[in-house]
Amino acid sequence: MAQKFVGIDLGAHHVKVVVVSAGLRGVQVTDAFSEPVGPAPEDDPEVDPLGVVLATALSVVKQRRLASLPVGICLPPSMCSYRVLSFPFSDERRIAQAVAFEAEGQFPVAVDELFHGHVIVPGAAGGGRALVAAARRDKVEAISDIFKRASVDLRTVTSGAVAMAQIAARPPATPTPPELSERGLEPVSLLVDFGHTSTQLVALSTKGPRAIRVARRGGRHVTAAIAKAYSMGEAEAEAAKHRDAFLPHHGLEQMNDEQLDAGRVVARALEPLLREIGQTRVWLRATYKLEVVRLQIAGGGAALQGLVPYLREQTGLPVDRLQPQALLVKGTEGKDFGTYAVALGAAYGAARRPLLQLHDASSAEAEGSWVQERMSSLIAIGLAVMAFGALDTIAQVKALEAEQAAYEDELAAATLETFGEVLGPSKIEATLAAVDGQDLTSLVPEKGALEVLAMVVEAATPSDLGQAPPPGAGIDPATGQPLPLVDPVTGEPIESGDDDEGDEGGDEPPPVEKKKVEVVDLTRGIVMSDELTLSTVEIRERKIELRVEANSAAAQDRLNYKLKQNSCLTNIQNGKATGDPRKRFDMTMDNGCYYAQPETEETSDSEAADGGENG
Repeated sequence: MAQKFVGIDLGAHHVKVVVVSAGLRGVQVTDAFSEPVGPAPEDDPEVDPLGVVLATALSVVKQRRLASLPVGICLPPSMCSYRVLSFPFSDERRIAQAVAFEAEGQFPVAVDELFHGHVIVPGAAGGGRALVAAARRDKVEAISDIFKRASVDLRTVTSGAVAMAQIAARPPATPTPPELSERGLEPVSLLVDFGHTSTQLVALSTKGPRAIRVARRGGRHVTAAIAKAYSMGEAEAEAAKHRDAFLPHHGLEQMNDEQLDAGRVVARALEPLLREIGQTRVWLRATYKLEVVRLQIAGGGAALQGLVPYLREQTGLPVDRLQPQALLVKGTEGKDFGTYAVALGAAYGAARRPLLQLHDASSAEAEGSWVQERMSSLIAIGLAVMAFGALDTIAQVKALEAEQAAYEDELAAATLETFGEVLGPSKIEATLAAVDGQDLTSLVPEKGALEVLAMVVEAATPSDLGQAPPPGAGIDPATGQPLPLVDPVTGEPIESGDDDEGDEGGDEPPPVEKKKVEVVDLTRGIVMSDELTLSTVEIRERKIELRVEANSAAAQDRLNYKLKQNSCLTNIQNGKATGDPRKRFDMTMDNGCYYAQPETEETSDSEAADGGENG
């Protein structure tokens, strides 16, 4: 007889729930729905946002009368950390025994303060690897206790990224393309789960997940960009994002300036995530010899209009929505389950077995009762083991003390170099706790000065660079004289019509022919005949100033057009063109390439005060 199981994705913006029916015929989806998470009370800063998420999850489970069913949950991305550990052996049992020892020192806290699980992944050169996920023990136990007090049958607690990878359609098992095998690379798909506060990136091969990264960027940054650009409240900007937001891409109809600006707001907000995808591809290639050949997108943010073609253009990779494996889960054919991929993975793990288990309350209780029943036998066995292993234990203790002393020396050197003083573990934890939950990526420049300079140089690069010059164009390098005009059909020189033999007077100078001005289409940008040079490029945090020379004043308009294609360069102003025959002009623009976050009120006030004093 089939039994029902529930999977819950504890999202920051929506709690997603999937119900499946599991029996001898397999796992079948019977229901899927989501519930928006209400905002935390603003008048009570001590309220944990995760508590609001859990309250929403329990409320919807009770309203739908699902509390009596076995439940599997996926922890929020912010609670999970991931590492890939390498071993000199490939035996799965030996790896399982050694994971805890190898993981020590890999995470900010001690391993005994974590719940962790692992997935065996292929290694290199006869060795083995394990993909390890870990979460703080106190936080996981607190979540488990909340579900137990609500009389919910919590069966499994797992990672959302691994749960999604467990049910996602894997790349077909085909021979590696020659261009990759020659470089020793293995093709993988990259699962991109666009959440509200975080984005999970999972490298998925035919043998399962291989590596995981979490970026603290998500849909809320798009909402914040819309709110700032159009002076909206958060709720209004969120509604506008779902209703009207889109990403510009080829294939769209001709857009007016207002539509183009709206698309740029969204594209600029997604630029950090686009760089995360690029950096993840480089990391996978350099560290694990994995080459991303396809993107599968999931999560609520994947519903953004134009995201699929936009990612195709920006990455050059095939992009499609994540689809579950039809052999594992039935009832998903022809439906878009990308939004519910994590919840579906949690439900499948509760029904069958999770690929990675971070906490199993039911098994812990069973193990405790087994220990109580056999306590007397265990005491006798323990005494015998202690008698034979006393000497070995003493040796291990001394080795651990020496290792701890070495770690303390290393920690002292590292903290002295980083913080300028020697910090112990307690002080380090206090320092980390002070910034816990902050979006530290907002403190990192979006683009450095070199990247901005590269954008300007690219816009000033002739579009016909490397192409053959038009007939008659150019200077003879030997004589320094203009090359003669050439007939484009016959290739023969065109004679000027002025013949010395026909000149009777001889004293009159030949008529001066007016130089023809080449008309260049605006969309071509700078061309070789402009001979454009950048005399000065001054890049500041909020402003960029250019001093430019060119053969024609029209080059300024074409350069302006190309610069506008960079979403973070705005309010580009042309200057007055002076000089003859070479034209010189200055251009100014607003530089939004450095920082994605708006300037703080404190900064704005101080700048206003400075402006008032200077004025």
